[in-house]
Amino acid sequence: KQRRHAKPSAPQPPKHHTPVPMGVCASKTSTADTLIGGRVVGTTPPPFGVTWADRLIDAPIGTVVCFDNGSKKKSMMSLALEGDAKKLRENVGAKLLDNILPRIGIIWNELGVVKPVTHGNASALDAIDLECISQVSGSDSVYVATSSNGQTHVFKLYYTQPTCMDFGFLYAEHVAQSKLPSPPGAGEIEATSVFTNDLGSIQMLWTGRGGQQMKESWTRQAPFDYMTGSVDESKIEIGRMVGVTGNPKWRTASSMQVHVNGPIVEFWFTSVYDGTEVDGKVLTSEMDQTSPEAKAAFKSVLAKTTFGLGPSYTDIIAQYEGFKIEAILLLKDPGDNKVKAVLLGTDDEIMGSLLGVQPLQEAKVAGMGNFGLDAGTPKFVNLAENSMYETFIPKSKFGTSGFAPAGSFATAIINGARV
Repeated sequence: KQRRHAKPSAPQPPKHHTPVPMGVCASKTSTADTLIGGRVVGTTPPPFGVTWADRLIDAPIGTVVCFDNGSKKKSMMSLALEGDAKKLRENVGAKLLDNILPRIGIIWNELGVVKPVTHGNASALDAIDLECISQVSGSDSVYVATSSNGQTHVFKLYYTQPTCMDFGFLYAEHVAQSKLPSPPGAGEIEATSVFTNDLGSIQMLWTGRGGQQMKESWTRQAPFDYMTGSVDESKIEIGRMVGVTGNPKWRTASSMQVHVNGPIVEFWFTSVYDGTEVDGKVLTSEMDQTSPEAKAAFKSVLAKTTFGLGPSYTDIIAQYEGFKIEAILLLKDPGDNKVKAVLLGTDDEIMGSLLGVQPLQEAKVAGMGNFGLDAGTPKFVNLAENSMYETFIPKSKFGTSGFAPAGSFATAIINGARV
């Protein structure tokens, strides 16, 4: 286990003041004029690599996964009008491949095998570039996935029971579709989190990826209506998020989850470095996440910003090399509601995707009193490779981009049903 003991750094004031919108309720989870990622305390631990496990007994069966598949190519009609026969042929192949690529799936067992959801009329099943997913209602199995262009896709998951004549199957029913507003020229949305605040209101928090020579990103928060898939734009709260590494080549955020526990509010997030994107590093399908090339190309940190214990602070809990963490799920103790571990999902491009569990233990750390966390050695299984053997879908197409907890639909799956 790794301990971090150091004097806390001085508070870092915002570079500019953002006015609080009128009508915002006084909630502890309000991000109006707040800074996520500021005032890093403790010291950054040395990086973890990949430690393989035969299976992950702490990985929750039934966890809902989204993948960033979907062709961004021009429509076949526009290419035909342009008279580009070569691109038209390539586009036809991409569109045909899109039909079999997973957008939504379920973690099926402790090996990390994902069963894609292929039945249903949900818009999420045909979405392009899903970046994140959240559970809206566990009892009703309602979820919202968000594309990089801000499109929201709300759907309800069902599982039909298997019979002596047939296997059961997963079905995604469409509920709503809308779009999140972003600042002018802000680029793509990278991470979202839906949560219920201390006033009982369902909230959506969303942010851009940052990076690209910028050391920070923007945040937006507003009440979320899952029946329409939209937020209340009259109550949008404007905030900021800074890169915890201080390196502008790193994305400010690659995943995010909000955890409300009494008076304490924690904003958990990951930040990644993609050397193939910003520095031209090259990886091949013969490499894996333990190779020197992967360790040089992909790096990640897991961090959280805490409010409600005096001045807010940010703790870099763990650092990793060899993979990009694009999805997290907080695994909480049902007794005290504290985070005991974090489910990790990676998107390592041509190398596929890993599933891991990061164990945590409470510890006394400088700047955090008794509210610090020590990170134990994380264990991983090869989600993409194990799923490929079950589905015959190429491992490079299992690029995990988001996690959400299992809903009521998963009861039969957990009890050993077949799909």
